[in-house]
Amino acid sequence: MTVSLNGKTAIVTGAAVGIGPAYAHALAAEGVDVAVCDIRPEIMELPAQLEAKGVRAFGMIADVSKPDDVRRFVDETISALGGIDILINNAGKCKVSMADDALDKTLDDYEEMVGTNLKGEFLIGRAVIAQMLEQGRGGEIVNIATDHMFTCGAPHDQCPKNPNCPWADARRPTSGGHMMDIYDASKWGLNGLMFAWAQALKPHGIRVNAMCMGATDSWMIRDFFRFPQTPSEETEEQQKEIATWMAKEDVAQVVIDLLKEGPGGRNANNINLCVGRPPKLEPALPLLYIQEEALHGDA
Repeated sequence: MTVSLNGKTAIVTGAAVGIGPAYAHALAAEGVDVAVCDIRPEIMELPAQLEAKGVRAFGMIADVSKPDDVRRFVDETISALGGIDILINNAGKCKVSMADDALDKTLDDYEEMVGTNLKGEFLIGRAVIAQMLEQGRGGEIVNIATDHMFTCGAPHDQCPKNPNCPWADARRPTSGGHMMDIYDASKWGLNGLMFAWAQALKPHGIRVNAMCMGATDSWMIRDFFRFPQTPSEETEEQQKEIATWMAKEDVAQVVIDLLKEGPGGRNANNINLCVGRPPKLEPALPLLYIQEEALHGDA
């Protein structure tokens, strides 16, 4: 059984470019009113596009790593749209960082990635949770994580063993490798938020899950690999690499399918979306890092 999203209100952070606007458009197509924010000025172009789908929309230039920006964005969203039922915690940053980087560079990278990927999701999540509790009608929180924390390297024994996966005969290593220590740390930290929030909010009808995103054609991954943002400028080798990535519209549909599970759906789940298998909502896997009883008030 699926639930209708029509008439609900959602927030999507980091929605100016890449996967964020795909989430926003997919929600609007379901009849969801959408508030969006980003540090990029292009974010102010998105509300009109969403409203063309027949929903209400609100946009703001805001930095989720800054508490004052978060308070202002959430307050003005509530004023403009009347409440918040769904949070897509999408804002994120990704840069190369290595253990032997100069300290000044490391500190800048830490502030940028942990500030957005972990602190930002914490701040916007806490602000939205307060509103959801006040409303008393449940809600959905979807944190955007990474497949670096949930691959066939860990837990390999739960993998559905998709025969088309390039790693079907070998375990894919967990983590992004030696060039992504700060990024991976910021994303692994989301587990702490998800497991605690899922337990605390279950009695209030609020689900908390995470999308463990693999390579998806977006502004961020093209910037990381220094690929052109315009397809017509791609080299043949770049085109071959990009062809292996997931489409952001397909990934957005997985989030919609997750939301349509409603209050009775999976909770405290890391949902694996990695290159090599179709981007679809697979059956929920057994919980590894939190007891099932904890989500039912029996722990």
